[in-house]
Amino acid sequence: MKYNIPGLGGRLRRARNATTNSQTDVATKIGVSWMTVHRWERSQRLIPDHHLQRLSELYERPISWFLTLEEGDLGQETAVSTEIIGSHAAERIRRKIAEAPASQRAMIEKVVDDLVAGLRRLG
Repeated sequence: MKYNIPGLGGRLRRARNATTNSQTDVATKIGVSWMTVHRWERSQRLIPDHHLQRLSELYERPISWFLTLEEGDLGQETAVSTEIIGSHAAERIRRKIAEAPASQRAMIEKVVDDLVAGLRRLG
């Protein structure tokens, strides 16, 4: 399973910053490139569950901490590419996702990701 939920990238970044690890350090420790860590922290790439488990151990945080949306999480990252659809539309989408029932957020994120990918192909 792979994860990309609102707030996850910001939480990954905050957890890493609370340690002495750089993105390069983290990448080396879990066996990915520093660019992959960078993209996870910017919510630009899905994170496989086995890597999230390793990060959870490395950062000494429970997995539930990474997967729980809290107030302020959405304001710290852009879940939708603002370069493609504009910041006003992206803000409205983030707000709608935050207002959606928790049980529907993963599906909504998937739909938004598919739409953005389609817009990139057109552009």
